[in-house]
Amino acid sequence: MNTHFYNLLADFCDGLADCRPLGVAVSGGSDSLGTLYGLVQMIGPGRVVALTVDHGLRAASADEARYVKSLCRRIGVRHQTLVWEGDKPQTGVQAAARTARYHLLGQAAQQLGLAAVLTGHTRDDQHETLAMRRARGLTDVAPGLAGIPHASLFDGRMWVLRPLLQVQRTEIRSFLTTAGVTWIDDPSNCDLRYERVRVRTEIQGNPAQPLDLDAQRAITERWRLARAAAEQIDTHCRIDADRTVRIRMHADSADDAVTAAITALIDVFGGASRPLDRRGKTTLEAFVCGDSGQSAITVGRAVLRRNGAELAMRRERRGLENCVIPAGANADWDGRFRVRNLDRVSPLMVSAGLSQGVLPLFSRDYGQGSKTWGLQEQVIGGFCADALIGRYSRILPVYEVPLAQAIARLLGARPFPECPWDNSGDFKTNVR
Repeated sequence: MNTHFYNLLADFCDGLADCRPLGVAVSGGSDSLGTLYGLVQMIGPGRVVALTVDHGLRAASADEARYVKSLCRRIGVRHQTLVWEGDKPQTGVQAAARTARYHLLGQAAQQLGLAAVLTGHTRDDQHETLAMRRARGLTDVAPGLAGIPHASLFDGRMWVLRPLLQVQRTEIRSFLTTAGVTWIDDPSNCDLRYERVRVRTEIQGNPAQPLDLDAQRAITERWRLARAAAEQIDTHCRIDADRTVRIRMHADSADDAVTAAITALIDVFGGASRPLDRRGKTTLEAFVCGDSGQSAITVGRAVLRRNGAELAMRRERRGLENCVIPAGANADWDGRFRVRNLDRVSPLMVSAGLSQGVLPLFSRDYGQGSKTWGLQEQVIGGFCADALIGRYSRILPVYEVPLAQAIARLLGARPFPECPWDNSGDFKTNVR
């Protein structure tokens, strides 16, 4: 019996705060099958749903999904195959497949009423991830050196939990061998065109170490900074009706928590697709500290203007595009709003208004004239427009939850669902 593997799964089950069924993303590989079989032994098959995503990228993928389904039938677990349909990109296939995978899993989790979806990420995956990020020259306390988080929220609706990040792959395979379960080896795991495969080959033979001191420091720092930045937003920020955010600067304005709070707000109010680069961060830090000698700067598509003890932030009037949303469809506009067209006949156009904070305008062309509405006229215009909380609305690492919730409060938006599994006590207790 693999005591370490069982103990970690037992601790995971004890730490769950939601009694609804759990989904498990099962590809047929050893890691996901080990997660499935181990969880079933802990809580029984009735509380588990297996979800297999068929990306349609290999001829054998449909057969592999059927194999997983047969295994699930054997142990009494409900199984669903989720198919990635439509044309596949010629480049960036892995990234596109990952996005499609989590989108399909999120849809299934919502339809089935699941508490969360588990993935089989292991200590080996964590080791590879940290090796790749260190190779990019990250500093000791860089956020990326926290590695793969034990929990992440996708699309603001689905928690993905990774309970086996402290288990080596060899332990899982030993468990499956004892149980008489055969797993599938994905040939892409040997394809040296992919960075992770190259890194795996380079570090092969070096045993995956426990979470090292750099990663522990990075995790503790992310918890601390998120909480401190959240306090800054709750205490010192307000928002105008036109979505200009105002930040009251104070004696500790040079503190890293203030810079972290402003950086997060730039992500939300600028709506840029990428975070600030190194140059943007340097510019921002100098401006916040008052060392730049400037009264205004533009970074991350946001204009920041200092007026005495107050800093005002708004979307710059550049790079604003029109968006046409077909009847019954939805789309993101400017990286700041998620819009749903509730009309089943008429398309909806979204464009930039003239307000200081650049609010969207919504219009429909009825042939003999058009009608235009503002954000406050959603019912009349037949649409819904929800504010996006920057990249947090797409992927929210559990370490950043306090900060994301503070921004949602500032905007008057719906709070993010709390993580159903708390595995952060050791790091939170180190936060000062």
